[in-house]
Parts: sequence; C-alpha cells; structure tokens
Amino acid sequence: MSEERKSASLSGAGKLSGGDYARVSISGAGKVSGNLKAEELHISGAGKVEGNVEAREVAVSGGASFAGSVTAEEMSVSGAARIGGEVKVKELKCSGTFRVAGSVVSEYVKVSGHIHVAKNLEAEIFKASGGFTVDGLLSADKIEVRLGGKCYAGEIGGEKIEIVRGGFRERGILFDGLVRMFSGSGLVELKAKLVEGDEVELEDATVGVVRGKKVKIGSGCHIEAVEYSESLDVHSSAKVERQTKTE
Repeated sequence: MSEERKSASLSGAGKLSGGDYARVSISGAGKVSGNLKAEELHISGAGKVEGNVEAREVAVSGGASFAGSVTAEEMSVSGAARIGGEVKVKELKCSGTFRVAGSVVSEYVKVSGHIHVAKNLEAEIFKASGGFTVDGLLSADKIEVRLGGKCYAGEIGGEKIEIVRGGFRERGILFDGLVRMFSGSGLVELKAKLVEGDEVELEDATVGVVRGKKVKIGSGCHIEAVEYSESLDVHSSAKVERQTKTE
C-alpha cells in the first residue's frame, strides 16, 4: 500500500517545504518552498508558492503569488492571485483579480472580476461579466461577454462570439454612469485589433477588423473594417468605415 499523504496548515507566519500533500491550507502569511503537489490548496491569507503547483483544486480567497505554473482540475480566485508561469486547468472561475504572466489553457472560464493574461487565453467556453485583458489571442469555441468592465484582447477568435452590454448598461443613463464610476474612468467597452468567428455580435466595441460569416454590429461600435461572407447587420448608430462581402 502507498503511504497516506499528510496535510498541512499554516495559520500564522510560517514556511512549508514543497512535496506531495493531501491538503494544504494557508490562512496566515505562509510560504511554500519548492514545487507543490496536493489534492487541495486553499489560500485565505497571504500565501506564496516558490515553485510549480499540481492540484485537483486550488482556491484563493486571500492574496496569493505563484512563482511557477499551476496545473489543476479546478481553480477559483475570489481574492487576488498572481501567476509567474502558465495556467492549465479544466475549470477556472475568477471573481477577484487574477494576473498571469504566461498563457491560460482551460475548458471553461468564467470571469466576474478581472483577469489579465500576458500571453494567450484558450478555452472551449469563455464567459465574462467583469473585465479582462488578454495581450495575445483570446480563443474559444463559444465566447459570451456581458460588458461589466474594460475589456481588451489583441485578437479574439471563436465559432460563436457574443460581446454585448451588461445588465447595468441596458438600464439607461443613470446606471451607465454608476458603472463608469465603479469601473474607473472611461467607457465600459471592448477593444481589440481583430475579432474573427463564424457568428459575431458586438456592442460597445472598438475593433480594427471584424471577420465572420454572420456579423451583427450593434450600437456603440466603431469598426474600421468588416469582412463577411453571409450576412451583415449594422445598427444605425454604429460606425463601420469599410464593408466587404467575401466569397
């Protein structure tokens, strides 16, 4: 029989050696030296991992920094987390602030806080009601965004892309002003150099080029060029500088 893995808990200022654990909990100011393998890693205090993490579940409700990469089945961030490497998880939920120096690969991503990915973000399903910054390519089979913060991606690609106003923006000028106040100066909008998909619907977006089969450009959009192969619907208040129908 294999040796049963131990669990560890840091509730004050402490340090834990890397290794293979059942459950690791950090509720104080804790540091893990080296690589960490665990069934569960929970950080509700100020935690730091000076290596890579492999876990079934990673949950951050405090402040956490990871020097290396994180590989997990599930990862949730309701506090603040910073990753120095890559993130590979099946399911990622972010309701806090999350910064990744590398790329993110996941099956399902849900963002209601803010995520900043310095490279690419790849998923099967990407949903956001908060804000996001993806310096490289944001790609997913299905992208569903309800604008609730400033959103930016170098390029966006997918089969079905729907980026439209969130609930507060739909309620009128008063709520629009509140959203601006709490999200910082400027408009709550999407900015991207390129958006490309089979079906594309955009609102409150400033984009260089939009390519798709079926394209719908809603109010609040400023698009330099649209290339479509089947249909194009442009709202009367939207600005599209060039329209091209392709074969």
